[in-house]
Amino acid sequence: MLSDEIPVVDKVELDVPSLGKITGLTYNDATCQYLGIQYGEIPGRFRRPQPARPWKDGKYDGTKLGPYCPQPPRDFYPIPSASRPWLDMPSTDEFNCLNLNISVPRKPAENNEPLPVMVFLHGGAFVYATGSAPIYDGRILATTSATVIDRPTIIITLNYRLGVYGFLAGRDLEAYGKENGESGVGNYGIWDQVLALQWIQKHISGFGGDPKRVTLFGQSAGGVSVSCHLLRDEPLFSSAIMQSGLLRLCGVMSIDEYQICYEKMLVELGIPLNLAPAERVKRFLAVDTARVTAAMVPVYITPVITMALCDDEVLIPRPMPTMKQYQEFSIPKWCPNIMMGDCINECIIWNKAWDTMSPEPMPKTADLAEPTAAGLLQKMTTFLGPEKASAIAEIYKITPALSNAETFSIIERFASHGMYAIPNYFAEQAAPEVYAWHFEVPSPYENAWGGMAHHSFDNVLIWGVLKHTLPEKHQRISEVMQAMWVKFAHGEAPWERFGEEKKWMVFTTDGAELRSKEEDAGRGYEEWDKLHALGLVADLADLSEELCIRRKDILTPGFVDRGVTAAPASEPESKEKDWGVL
Repeated sequence: MLSDEIPVVDKVELDVPSLGKITGLTYNDATCQYLGIQYGEIPGRFRRPQPARPWKDGKYDGTKLGPYCPQPPRDFYPIPSASRPWLDMPSTDEFNCLNLNISVPRKPAENNEPLPVMVFLHGGAFVYATGSAPIYDGRILATTSATVIDRPTIIITLNYRLGVYGFLAGRDLEAYGKENGESGVGNYGIWDQVLALQWIQKHISGFGGDPKRVTLFGQSAGGVSVSCHLLRDEPLFSSAIMQSGLLRLCGVMSIDEYQICYEKMLVELGIPLNLAPAERVKRFLAVDTARVTAAMVPVYITPVITMALCDDEVLIPRPMPTMKQYQEFSIPKWCPNIMMGDCINECIIWNKAWDTMSPEPMPKTADLAEPTAAGLLQKMTTFLGPEKASAIAEIYKITPALSNAETFSIIERFASHGMYAIPNYFAEQAAPEVYAWHFEVPSPYENAWGGMAHHSFDNVLIWGVLKHTLPEKHQRISEVMQAMWVKFAHGEAPWERFGEEKKWMVFTTDGAELRSKEEDAGRGYEEWDKLHALGLVADLADLSEELCIRRKDILTPGFVDRGVTAAPASEPESKEKDWGVL
């Protein structure tokens, strides 16, 4: 069944021994979905999640999508939306957004051998999107796994807290947590994910799944989340896939650094800083959700707001890794199979932040900022110092003579390297048993990112929901990637491990092939090795983060930018845009 076809939808009932009876949806008398299942409860803002209460009367309506976390609107969506006329658009709800969706590629009466499970953590800079977005509808991938790949697999997507609701931290909030018997601070969205994974371990067998064969996969902030769960060292899954994201992407802040953000939020919400800490928290808790969501925009400055994890040494009981530590990346014994990869044009998502690099406003074309070479070099020198700035400029051939368009391309290139490709590169060297890949399939959609293998476009091919909108070559590589991801979840090798030969699977519109450094000229390996030899890897990462996220300004007490505007609020799900993807 093609993803643009409207299926025959009916209701199905499943008796889950550990939970009760759930009513779900069945499509064409085959694949079943159980939607909006609450896995946890939020006792209050800035609190750790708690397990969901038992189902009332032992019954649950799993025919509707559950609410997702409130978030600032965005003004650009690079991927069209799929139509789902049989489902209503979900709402947002700060306190009732912990839910998941289960897609099972067979009817309950056919349940025999437990099936492998794939659990997806969506991206969105820890601020945007939802696991219930049309692009992540697990119905297509679950059906394809059984009818095309012949490896039936259960697909799970979930919602977790985002933005300040999921990640704000600070000393006031740390004390508030202790008052409620909770250790650590911030990272509430990650703790939501932990609770969801624990729920899956406890209950997925009742849906026909095998809790011993759970693959955790995520993209962007979802990939960061996966790497975080690996470092937590709790065996809640048995294999992992990290698409475009290892921990430190999106950033890491100390509790004291987060206190600066917290106090800026207080000011933006009209809460006096001279109040006692407990009173400040009390007043923050009383502010309505709409005002809190709106306050994020000037405080976090950039058009694409990005929330950092808090290094509270509780979520991960040791300091979170730095760029230098990727050379020490290791695979835990309980999760021996790991895939990791990246896209060529990752950092295009932050292009609108780059107009801060010149003393004068920069011209924009097709919604893309055109930074000047002089502005970039000035920013590099100010941020890194003249010696390091000069060395990086030489490696990437940045000169004052570059045109605006050339400067734009170079920023996009080195920022994609610094924040995505280089962390993967050194992690792969340190743990050659991983399966490594690069994605360079350009988007065929007619928008500002069209023609680029941009951040999140790999999701289109992996999930297959929009397959019918793609050219034939894109459809063929979509089929290849889907088969590789599903086979990996079944314990099969998707391709050769990185190994001693150091080869990456490279996905193009012409297919997929393993390439060595020598066979993959132009990727940037030579530049990365030069950066490493000069000790500049961490500096490039810091520079890239600063250009994209403006961390220095965010951590400047009292600094807000009310010139940054979010798009006007609108209905998120439409036929033109997919609100689940940056």
